[in-house]
Amino acid sequence: MFSIKKGRIIIYRLFDVGLEIDLGNIERSARDGARRLQFSRYPYMKALQFANPPISFDLQSFVKPLFGVDTKVNVVAKAYDFGVLSIAFDIPIPRGATFAELEKTTQALDADRSIDALARDYVGQLAESISGAIAAPEIKEGFVEDYAIIYVEELGEGMRISEFLSRYDPARLLLYETRELSAFMRRETLRHSFSYCDDDLIIVHLDNAFIIDPSGSSDLPDVLEFANAQIFELRYYDGVIDKELKSIYATLAGKSVSVMSLRSFERLARKITRTVTEITEVTERVNNALKVTEDVYYARVYRTFMGLLRSRDLEVGIREKLQIVMDTCKMLHDEIASKRAYLIELGILLLFVVDIVIVLAGL
Repeated sequence: MFSIKKGRIIIYRLFDVGLEIDLGNIERSARDGARRLQFSRYPYMKALQFANPPISFDLQSFVKPLFGVDTKVNVVAKAYDFGVLSIAFDIPIPRGATFAELEKTTQALDADRSIDALARDYVGQLAESISGAIAAPEIKEGFVEDYAIIYVEELGEGMRISEFLSRYDPARLLLYETRELSAFMRRETLRHSFSYCDDDLIIVHLDNAFIIDPSGSSDLPDVLEFANAQIFELRYYDGVIDKELKSIYATLAGKSVSVMSLRSFERLARKITRTVTEITEVTERVNNALKVTEDVYYARVYRTFMGLLRSRDLEVGIREKLQIVMDTCKMLHDEIASKRAYLIELGILLLFVVDIVIVLAGL
């Protein structure tokens, strides 16, 4: 089987570490190796604009046996202002490795649970070192997103992409599959494919992506990582809203606002209002984190990937759930206002009765 001259595998783990991260604070602290993410100067990259570009950190590398040799794994972290830290393990593919070896290695990495533990250690250390820049710092245990990118810069034997695709099926690589795939599965797996020139290719998939790009640019991996961070955070807050709705339903089950319980329901209404405000602010920040100004090449890759991750469904679901929470809050406020009006009327009546009693007593 033909080989790879140059390439790498990038394994991502994403964590929610707080309400937001003050990237300016990190820059002012002048942490070693901290740098703002910037896209290349390709004309089609102007279509994507960061509202607040994430900050990257080079972390301590380590050695891991891969491809039958001890391999140095570089580690890069990114901090996103909406509260996400990403850990990326950058694994070089040895010169001359075959695609059969690449398939075997990616399958092993996908099943390697030690990567999760390593990522957790790295994010814990990083979160502690920048804790002053994190609002409400807390690593959400059990809530982690994973993704992988297989990035080939140069195919062996000087092979062109057209020849490569005629001789190799990338679907099995993307699915970590050892068996032969059906024509339907191959078609479904490879249908989100893009090329800008005749020497580059990107295939985006739900759990990973395959890139061939002789430029070696990190633009496409950065776009996919950013999209994953956005979706990851939206999923987190979708879960937060679900928990909030369950809590509200449990509190209100079989109960009604009464004069005796007025204060407890007032506290609940204030809590709901704060929750809606916080979630609305965060989700708007996430949605506006990367703006698409033109429908050109990288923008299409980004839009397609966001669609593959069902971003639209998530956004609609969050809005609908927030509307339910706000309607519940309005109902509580109406009930509370009604009870307050009742108390005022009762107070006026009592004052009237007292006045009558005083007048009669004076006779």
